[in-house]
This record gives sequence, structure tokens and C-alpha cells, in this order.
Amino acid sequence: MPRLPWRKGKQDRPTQISEALQAELDGDVGFMYPWALTDQVQVEAMHPELPSVHATREALIEPLMREALASGGRVVDLGAHEGYFSHRALAWGADSVLALDVREIDTRRAELLRDHFSISPEALQVRTASVYDVDPAEIGQFDVVLVLGLIYHLENPIGALRVAASLAKPGALVVVESQLTRQAEPIEHGWGVTGWVLHEPASWAARLEPAEEQEHTPLSAFGGVISLVPNQAALLQALQVAGVDDVKILKAEPDHNPQYVAVDRVVVAGRKTGAA
Repeated sequence: MPRLPWRKGKQDRPTQISEALQAELDGDVGFMYPWALTDQVQVEAMHPELPSVHATREALIEPLMREALASGGRVVDLGAHEGYFSHRALAWGADSVLALDVREIDTRRAELLRDHFSISPEALQVRTASVYDVDPAEIGQFDVVLVLGLIYHLENPIGALRVAASLAKPGALVVVESQLTRQAEPIEHGWGVTGWVLHEPASWAARLEPAEEQEHTPLSAFGGVISLVPNQAALLQALQVAGVDDVKILKAEPDHNPQYVAVDRVVVAGRKTGAA
């Protein structure tokens, strides 16, 4: 069960659950994160491996987040789901967090959980929006941009990373977590002239998410979408063209979730380059 995720310095769990939050708990769709709501009510994640995935993400990014937020700052959490890492960002030093997700069920739950833990809407703002509809001219730029578990569910992941970079202040921390393919050898492809074959280290796997998958995993899948999953070289290349530099792969420890140890998933972190 994760540590207490809410306000800085507060260690007492709530004792009551609102009727609206209880209705979510009683619904047919499970939760993406395990939540310790009260001393008696512990919410299980919808898949038994998810707590290990979330714990590994947390262990890898916490030191960087604490350093980036040592003097406070603003965080945007793209694809925030129920807002767990938005809560963690507040605990790690953020003055405020904007949690964005395209699914109304996620943002509804994020607001209910925010209110359950007595976090103010000023500290944690929740908004229903596609990552492609976010405009830095409207919402400003941030000291930390989180893109966890999002890009490999998208048909335009590079566009999403460009948006993420546009939301980062110059020098801001950008953290991306993604599934990876195991493709390590270069991909051969023709390029405009007969017999001219190029060899590219970066490649993307195209995965059609079937309609029935959305029924089984409604919090992450979109039926009919072609998800693009990068190999490691493609992810690093995409971040570079988006305007994120000094990208580092955060190395998983042997006791972390096996997907990260096998590098089927990875967390990378870099800094926004260029002008605002």
C-alpha cells in the first residue's frame, strides 16, 4: 500500500468516505492505483501487478522530483488518471499541480480523491482534456512535466511529447515513462530511389487496440486506436526533436518491477531546452 499521498506534513488519514466516492468504489470499474482511504478502507488496484509498477515509477522519479521542487514550483501531470502522482508531487514539494486526463471517469475520481484528502482545488486542479488540446498560452508553463504511462497508447506520441515540452519552462524537468519494444537491431527501409536502403536504429511498433480490450481495461485502452510503442532509440530521438535535452534513462534496481528490470518499460528524464 502506498505512503500517505496528500498534504505536506499531514499524517492522519481521513475517517469518513463521501457518498460520491463510495459510489465509485461500488461501481463496476476498478481503480488504477491502490489507495489507503481510511485506516479501514484500502482500495486495491484493478490488476495485481499495478502496485509494483507504480512503486517502481515512484522510486525512480522521487529523487529527481524532490530536487526539482526544492524551492517549490508548478507541476503538470499529463494522463494523470486518478491523480496519484499529482498527490505525490505535492508531497515532494510542488506548490500546485494541474492534473489532466481525457477520461471523465478519471477526472471525476481525481476530484473526489482530492476532496477526500482535503487538498484544495488551488493546490490540485483537475481538468478533463486531451493532451493535444492543451495550450501553454492558456495554462502557462511548469517546473516539472510528468508524462507517465501515456505515449504508448497514442497514435501521435511525438506530437504529445512536443506538447509536453511546450508546457515546460526552459530548464524544467520532463519525466516520461513508456513501454518499449525489444527491437535493438536497425530497421531497413527503402527511401525514394531503387536499391537505396537505409538502416534506422529508431523504430515504432504499431499495435491495434481491439474494441474488446477497452471493455477489459477501460482506464487505459481505446478500442480502434493504433498505439505506437517505441524502442529505446525511438523514445530518445522523439524527446530530442520535441526539445528535451540531457535525457537520462533511470536505471531500475533488481528488486523493482520486472518489466523495468527487463527494460520492457523505462522511465527517462531530461530538461527542456531553448527559449520559453
